Amino acid sequence: MQLLSIGIPNTLLSSSDFFNNELEYMKNAGLNFTVNLDNRGNITFFNIDVEDKISNKNIVKIKERVSDVISDVIVNQVDKRLIKRIIDKYYYYFDSDEKQKIENIAKGILDNDVNKETFKLVKKERIFEEIEDFLKDNETIDIEGFVNFRLRDFIGELSEVVDRAVDEYMMQKEYDEFIGLLKYFVELQDSKIDVLNILIDKSGKFLFYDKEKKPITGKFLSDITIEFTGGELTDDDMLISTLIAMAPSKIYIHSLENIKSKDVLDTVEKIFSNKVFICNGCSLCAVNEARK
Repeated sequence: MQLLSIGIPNTLLSSSDFFNNELEYMKNAGLNFTVNLDNRGNITFFNIDVEDKISNKNIVKIKERVSDVISDVIVNQVDKRLIKRIIDKYYYYFDSDEKQKIENIAKGILDNDVNKETFKLVKKERIFEEIEDFLKDNETIDIEGFVNFRLRDFIGELSEVVDRAVDEYMMQKEYDEFIGLLKYFVELQDSKIDVLNILIDKSGKFLFYDKEKKPITGKFLSDITIEFTGGELTDDDMLISTLIAMAPSKIYIHSLENIKSKDVLDTVEKIFSNKVFICNGCSLCAVNEARK
């Protein structure tokens, strides 16, 4: 007799392979059944047949294992299809390249270490229970249809992930545009210094030296930063504003291991690109090391 019929979209070929492997595992565990494939357009149904005299205990075991596999497919593969569908439906005004970037960000959010240990495990358990309950009274389950009509909360949670991905994309886009503007501004500037050495002391403070490795201090440095920003500065702000105002031809960064924020280094390298060099050890580094 037919015990279950599980419909899997043909586009989820990897999940079909995964499902086949799980069925083989179930057989090796002593559960007796046969599987017949029934292709119906875009969906392939896995029809699980068992002997009429199969025990209720084995029926429960088969349904339990099937529920576990389906829930795994939903939280690890169907979720990616839903992400794309949500983006196409609610963020249709982005072009294809932007949609792909948003999709990649959303997938990254879903697959990060925190979500793997929290979101996915919790969702899988909840979905497992939903499927197990459904299979008590139904012998046919179409995975995609089940998700669309029985897992609205799950779709809603994925929509929140997409919203977050869009916010991150827009922030990154604004940041990239800002970096582009700063690069353009630097290109228009006349260089006020040929070589600038930046030493990061043990407290993370930035110290500036000329090409002779003599300290740049006093009125020149304060005037140039205040002139550019017109206000109070954090250390990172001071670094960026000083570099943009000076527009040095070459920038050497010393004692990089003391830097507090890798983001500011990333920003400097994006603005000045091939003008930035990291020192791996020199007299300036040695003096700084000796102060520790």
